[in-house]
Amino acid sequence: MTLSPRLKRMAAMVGGEAELNYTVHIAENPRFVFFSNPICACSTLKATLNLSVARAVGRTDFQITNAEMIHKRAANLLLTPYQLGYARFEAMLDDPDVPLFAFVRSPQSRFLSAWRKKLSHETQFTRKVRAHLGIGPDVPLADFLTLDTFAAGVAADPDLRDLDEHWRLQRKQIFFDELPRLTLGFVDNFETDSARILGSIFGRDGYFLCDAVKLNPNNASGNRKSGSDLSDIVCADVALAYAADNEMIAGVRSQINESEM
Repeated sequence: MTLSPRLKRMAAMVGGEAELNYTVHIAENPRFVFFSNPICACSTLKATLNLSVARAVGRTDFQITNAEMIHKRAANLLLTPYQLGYARFEAMLDDPDVPLFAFVRSPQSRFLSAWRKKLSHETQFTRKVRAHLGIGPDVPLADFLTLDTFAAGVAADPDLRDLDEHWRLQRKQIFFDELPRLTLGFVDNFETDSARILGSIFGRDGYFLCDAVKLNPNNASGNRKSGSDLSDIVCADVALAYAADNEMIAGVRSQINESEM
């Protein structure tokens, strides 16, 4: 299937067609499109949406019994754009009756959690950073990838900032500028915002909220820090690197406040 110009732009934002398909989660009954944003209650939302769709369609046999099943698309009920068909996917994007939503988070707290989970010890993610920077495996991590040096690095190098979905600019990760109908929830207001968004899709008592931490205690719900542990210098670098995210969040919050007046 060929990508339309819009889908090509969206794929480029997240690193390619495969990443576009991994990021987007689609249901046809009830209809919605969810755009996953790592380190933003992502695992909990994926599990919740799959289990809630299972409940809605009467799939009593569907279960999520471990953390791997949450992220393995072949084990999910929610479809990728490719599985649905790109033309049908775009029709859903343009249908005002189909909810489109994502959750976002303070860039400072997200950056800190991403670094603690993915980059503070040797992982597949540190290998990606090594490859991007041209640093071999013989160089100790602490010599080039401290919290301070990584913050300075993403501030100076947008390609490093957007190298991986866990610390990519959220505005790009959720396709904010391509989706004017996108509804945002906020991790720091998760209980209220998840009830508002999921209740509108499934009904007030129709969804099943699954805390992914119970399946994987090492997952980062416990890492939902405020970012207050960051130094002034790191905060300044993160603010510079993720200025577009701060602008997006401030604009959405302002719209919400105006609608509530």
